[in-house]
Amino acid sequence: MSLVAQGGGVERVEVPSTAGMAELARTACERYGLPGDCTLHLYPLTENWTYRVEGGAGAPGVLRVYRPGGRSPAEIMSELAWMEAIRAEAGSLVPAVIPTTGGSQGLELARQAPLDPCYCVMFSCAPGREPAEDELAVWFPRLGAITARLHRHARSWARPPWFRRPRWDLRTTLGDRPHWGPWQSSVTDTAELAQLERLAEAVTGRLRGFGDGGGRFGLVHADLRLANLLVDGDRITVIDFEDCGLSWYLYDLACALTFNEGRADVRKLIALWVDGYRQVEPLPAEDEAEIDTFLMLRRLMLTAYAGLRHDTELAAQMRADGYNAETCALAEAYLSRFG
Repeated sequence: MSLVAQGGGVERVEVPSTAGMAELARTACERYGLPGDCTLHLYPLTENWTYRVEGGAGAPGVLRVYRPGGRSPAEIMSELAWMEAIRAEAGSLVPAVIPTTGGSQGLELARQAPLDPCYCVMFSCAPGREPAEDELAVWFPRLGAITARLHRHARSWARPPWFRRPRWDLRTTLGDRPHWGPWQSSVTDTAELAQLERLAEAVTGRLRGFGDGGGRFGLVHADLRLANLLVDGDRITVIDFEDCGLSWYLYDLACALTFNEGRADVRKLIALWVDGYRQVEPLPAEDEAEIDTFLMLRRLMLTAYAGLRHDTELAAQMRADGYNAETCALAEAYLSRFG
């Protein structure tokens, strides 16, 4: 599939097969018109290598180097196409995609076979910081409204015929073709495994009954956790659409509460989010009643992530924090209602 006409296309550059990730990033920066001695600040590794880039005459940028063998060019260009469509309607709600000096939106750093190429994209660096945990009650009504705007946009947007993004449904999350691998891979404790098996069975049954009809399932961000929100004054910028794809709309709420499902005020935060959402788009009561199922789905999916990406800083932090044990504790209340 040619990507030449798709949102600016992908520019190809040959690079040495021996180049390390920092060297690849510098090569990419040169194609964006930045000096070879620009400063690279590496963000914590979760999936891809992401750098804040400073140097030259322009404002800082954010360079993402996609994990080799991960997203296809069509998936990357589809991610950028949705972001650009949102930006055309909502301005600074999302970062801008910065083209190369040759006018391409994406960059392919081609390495000699059998090594996979590295794909790169440069974004504008949005101002702000991650919302503080003691400020969530202030931000969650806004986040609910913003999420509803994203969902409304996704429902009405005419996707390009070449649009390709992953589908996050039962089969690809907890089923036989999970994008992040089986959730059991990171669970070593026998008692925890038994508890989480019960949880997965209950969540699977509930989601089968809930279904994935058009009113409940569509194009979503799929990673709206706090780390992907930047607040500046009264403004929120949504970043990192790398996981965006087709899933349940309520999965975006579960993502917003990632690592915060056990907070004492979690019911209040959910209510604030729902109220904000309903200011923009309807949310049926029967959908609202299934929110806890999506919270548990997200917990199980991140359990799978910790097994697949065990070498990342996020997975290490999850292990240190006793993530699986906390999920088991949260499962008790859920299973008492739905088990």
